[in-house]
Amino acid sequence: MPCYSCVISADTERAVEILTRYQSTLRSPEEQELKASIGKVSHIFQSELFQALLAPFGVSWPFLCLDP
Repeated sequence: MPCYSCVISADTERAVEILTRYQSTLRSPEEQELKASIGKVSHIFQSELFQALLAPFGVSWPFLCLDP
């Protein structure tokens, strides 16, 4: 059974991957604002602030499990 922090990190990594894939499908002019917002969210997930918020769970970018 994976450790709790590994589950969180896997979920976060998966969310970033899904957001990035979805962002790449947005092409129309009407979707550009959404595309920019998704880029910001992805950037936040990869930021030091987000890492610090996950730190109590033992998670760090690039989503390495720190629990044995």
